[in-house]
Amino acid sequence: MLRKLWKQEAKASGRTIVGMYGVLAAATIFLILLFLASKLVGEGVMNVIFAIGCSIYALTVITVAVTNFIFLCVRFYQTMYSHQGYLTHTLPVKSTQILHIKLAVSFVYFFLTVFFLIASFLIIGINMDGKSFVVVWELFCSWVAEISEQLNIPGSVFVLFGFALMVLGCLDALLLFFAGSSIGQLFHRSKGACGIAAGIVLYYGTQFVSLFLVLLGAGLFEMLSVGNLALWAMGGVCLLMTVWAVVYYMINRVVVQRHLNLE
Repeated sequence: MLRKLWKQEAKASGRTIVGMYGVLAAATIFLILLFLASKLVGEGVMNVIFAIGCSIYALTVITVAVTNFIFLCVRFYQTMYSHQGYLTHTLPVKSTQILHIKLAVSFVYFFLTVFFLIASFLIIGINMDGKSFVVVWELFCSWVAEISEQLNIPGSVFVLFGFALMVLGCLDALLLFFAGSSIGQLFHRSKGACGIAAGIVLYYGTQFVSLFLVLLGAGLFEMLSVGNLALWAMGGVCLLMTVWAVVYYMINRVVVQRHLNLE
């Protein structure tokens, strides 16, 4: 049953998400073709058209990112706490298993969204600069080596930190709004609005606490003067993001297990 639920969730979410990936791919190809056309034709009207194409591409990127994120959040709420939740929670699986599957599928799709956005930027940049992927990779490695030398840390650690930020950023964003939805459905009226409000309160609350902890950590580091500041800062950021992910997850888990209140 779990395998069927995995497939169903991936398929149901994929109809919209993959379609948005296609829109992003089309916008990327369109902008590259406009750039090549402007280079062939030269200055004049084509440059204006290319500038308009850049604006369209920027709007498309924002639309894809925002649409996918909102879609995943809305789908989570509808299938867990709204009218579709009655069908979801009648399945012969534990509520926590349903939560894990929905979270895992949403994370994979959102992570791929971020990955494809970055890939789109790189593909456009490579075509506009006329450099091969090998040259771009060498430039990236040189940049990593330069930054790592300035921070006095290994290059592999810097790259790993960047990847960890990408993973934890996607996970925290989803879990934050899922947690807001979970809290919102506890109210008897305006559950959707209460969920949005709860998400906003959670966000600002965690940001305030994070800022306090960062300032406290910086003060302690200056007093103790131990180790490499950059290394400790990277580890602290990852630890803090992991802690918030756990907090958001526990909110979802507790609500699903003990306080389920469907519309």
